[in-house]
Order: sequence, then C-alpha cells, then structure tokens
Amino acid sequence: MVNWFTKLARHRQRNSSQSGDISSVDALPFYLEKNSGLISSDQLHVVHQFRECVENQLKILRTALNATSVVLFWSGPSVDQLTTYSFSSQSDGLVAGTFLTGSGVVGVLKDRSEIALAPYHQGSPTILYYHDSTHVGSFFAQSLSCGETDQRITGSYGILCIDRVVQDEWSPVDRSLIAATADQLLQNLSLSRDLIFTDIERRTLQLAFDGLRVLNLALDIESVYRAATQAFGLILDIDLFAISLVHNNYHEFCYISGDCSEQFLNHKFVLDDSLIGQAVKYRRVLPETSSYAGRAPIVNGSNLFDMYKTVLVVPLLQEDRPITGVLIIAARGEGLVTRNCRDMIEMIAAQVAIKIELARSHEQIQQMAITDPLTGIANRRAFQRGFTAMYERARRRTGSFSLIICDIDLFKRVNDSYGHPFGDQVIQQIAIQLNEVVRTGDLAARIGGEEFAILLEDTGLSGALDVAERLRKKVENLSLLFQGEVVPVTISLGFAAFPQNTDNQEKLFNYADQALYRAKESGRNRSVCWHDVA
Repeated sequence: MVNWFTKLARHRQRNSSQSGDISSVDALPFYLEKNSGLISSDQLHVVHQFRECVENQLKILRTALNATSVVLFWSGPSVDQLTTYSFSSQSDGLVAGTFLTGSGVVGVLKDRSEIALAPYHQGSPTILYYHDSTHVGSFFAQSLSCGETDQRITGSYGILCIDRVVQDEWSPVDRSLIAATADQLLQNLSLSRDLIFTDIERRTLQLAFDGLRVLNLALDIESVYRAATQAFGLILDIDLFAISLVHNNYHEFCYISGDCSEQFLNHKFVLDDSLIGQAVKYRRVLPETSSYAGRAPIVNGSNLFDMYKTVLVVPLLQEDRPITGVLIIAARGEGLVTRNCRDMIEMIAAQVAIKIELARSHEQIQQMAITDPLTGIANRRAFQRGFTAMYERARRRTGSFSLIICDIDLFKRVNDSYGHPFGDQVIQQIAIQLNEVVRTGDLAARIGGEEFAILLEDTGLSGALDVAERLRKKVENLSLLFQGEVVPVTISLGFAAFPQNTDNQEKLFNYADQALYRAKESGRNRSVCWHDVA
C-alpha cells in the first residue's frame, strides 16, 4: 500500500519537473535551508528539526561506538557530488565541504552498500573529511538510498561514514548500531519530506498537518502515543483512542485514552472473530463506513464498544511490511467521518506507524549505548552516569549511598587454563549474581574486563557489607563446570559509603578501589570496608 503522502509526492514531482518547484522529492529537506525565503516558517521548522534529529542520531552513534567522527554526506547539488550535511566529531581536523562522488575512500563503494577497513592503513584511499588521517585506526562507510532503485545513479542518496582510533574489526554489534542509525536517518528523512508536502497542501489539510506536527515532536514511545491521541483529536471529536500491537495470533493494548481504559490496558486478546483481526488480515480500515451497529465485536470477547456509533480500526501499515498494530478510534456521535477525514486518518496512521518504529529504534540505540553486550547489565558509561546522579541526589537530600567494587580473583589464570569462552561464561554468571542482590533503585554494572560495581541507594556501611557478603558467598557457591570438572571461582570486594567515609565523589570511588586492593592483597575471596584500610 502506497500512503497518501507518497502519492502526493509523486504527483507534485511529475508536475514540477519543468518548473523547478521546490517540492521536488530530491530537494527535500537537505537544501531547503539555503532557500529558506521560498518556504513557509512551518516548513523551515521541519527542516531544522530534521537537522537537529540527524545531529542527535550521529552523536548517539559516535558515543556508542567510541568513534572519533561520524559524518553524513548527501548527494548534491548534482548527483556526481557529495556534500557534508551533518557530523559529530571529537577531531579539530575535520573539513566539511563538497566532494566528487568517485573521490577518496567513499569512491570505493561503487555498487557496494558498505565498506569496512580495519585496520585503516595510510596507503588506503583518503578520507574526504580529513586533511590528515594518520590518527584513524578503522573506517566504515554505508550508503543510504531513499528510493527503490540505486539512487547513486538516478537520484538522491547519502553516505554515512564512521572512523575511530582503534584498529579492531567492526563487530556485529557495531554493524547493528550503524544499520539501525542508517535506517532511522532514512525514515526520519521520509517523515520530514512527508511533513513538508503536507504543509504545501495546508489549505485543504491544515488540521491534518497540525496533527502531524504534534506527532513529529514525539521521541520516546509514550510521547508518540500521547501525540497520536492529540493528532487525531484535532481531526475528529473522539471519545476513545487506543493503540494495540499485534503479535502473531493475538494483540495487546499498549495505550488507551478515554472511556474504561483500565479494562483493556496491557491485556492480550486473540485476533480471531473480531473486527481488529479482520483489519489485520485484509490490511484495510474497517468498518467500511465507520458506522458501528455492534454486529461484529471490535475485540474478541468484549462488548465495550457497543456504546459507540462511530468506530474505525486502522492498521499501522508501512508499505509491504507486516502490520505492527492497529489504532482504534471510537465516538458516541454518528456520521462524523467524511471521506476526506478518513483519508487524513489513514495518512496520520501511516506516520504513527513510522514514529512507533523510530521510537523503538531510538530506545534500542540508547539502551545499547549503556548496556554491556556480554552480560546485559549496565556498562561503564551507564555506571558513571548513575554514580553522578546518585551522588547528587544524596547531597540534595542529605542521604547516604554505598559503592561496592568487586573483581574476579585470578581471572587471568581462568582464561589461560580454560580459554576465553569459559572466561566469558564466568563473567556472565557473576553478572547474574549481581542482578540478584540489587534492589530497584540500585545499579549493577560491569566497569572493566573482570571488574564490576554496585551502587546501593540509601545504604550505609552495614548494608553494603551485607550485600557484599551475600554476593561473595553466592559466587563462591557457584558450580561452574568445564568438561565435567568443577572450576572454583571467587571474587574480592571493596566498599565505601557516602557520607560516612567521604562526601567527595572521586574520593569515594578511590576508597572503594583501595579497599578492593586490600581484599585481594590479604588473601582474596573477602569483603573489605574502607574503614579497614584507612
């Protein structure tokens, strides 16, 4: 199914091919900033918002990959040129500008969708955005095509470039992050273009545009749900709005606004024998006339919707992809949905589907940036943020908290004797034990190869000792087998408390670290408080 925005874009592109109309697909939204006098303030707002969104996405990707620079090129002003659209960099030597498409390392892409150089040798083709690339250890580039054909030949396309100091291979996790960012950039580009086309038709679609503008401000999934409610409320006087996500043969309500919402929220219902199931099966809006007489249940096993005279079940569609969910719009009034209104609802529903997917991708990237890939617990970056946040809270409330740092005893011997895969299993098992001893509000993190940390909210020294000892004993009692042989594993722990030991954040970490050192120095497999070191 081609959404209404795409039809409008194609129509206006055909009609503007000779007139140079700024609504040409390939001109949006990258070059409208240079011609801001030709567009409305609302269109310019979308362009600026797109740029900010791109900048945020590049910054998130650079942080997640610990990269030096992340650069987005886009073709233009002609198809044989690449222009630096946006970048996030820690380097002072980055050069933005316009380059020939066949020059430098990106010219090596040719018909390929990506190129990975690890390590990046100085004899390799030049990196366009550096005068001096001697600090580059590895390089990755991926093409972004927003059309069905190879846009590098026929139209608008982009190239996403990443470089970093380390020479390591680009791991599957790295590639997954890059692919998710590329997909998010393209979908944001598509959404931004659609919003601009809507503004061009503002005289007939002003209400729909206002709804989409509200929706476009949403970033996280909950704000998308609330913005969708507001958007549809601008078009139609509705009494109930709901979003239910589809999973195989059932659906689950994730958001409801309006009457009797508690009855449905987070409940699962089978798709069979319901209007929702029919809408999903046939990929179309039901009922055909929006008038509801209660003959077919909207939700299997429920008659809640019998009180409404107007009901629409709208599938969340994206081209030929599987349906991710449905919108349910209900009102007590009759004859509220005109043909034009129905078109607007379908149009916004298509954008809701995109925004939900974008919000999920955004949350996934954020989560991956603060999660240790081996153990699934927080990584060092998340620990540092949590440490600062807990410290600031304790200072404001004159409260207390404790920090435990622990280390696997003789871990190098484990790796040398049993191999790194078994060593990884040991790390994973200890992370599981950490999760079991922390409470809601506490934080367990892997902050080094075999080093972990625990932040304990509102906890003094006695409480920290209790947690440390419980964790130590749980690890000591683990039965880790290698080829039928039980491998003993122990940990050493050091801890300190705020403000009992110090009211300085840096000193608190150093004190816990010194206590850990004393624990290992005095025989390992023990918990030591800073008091015993000082």
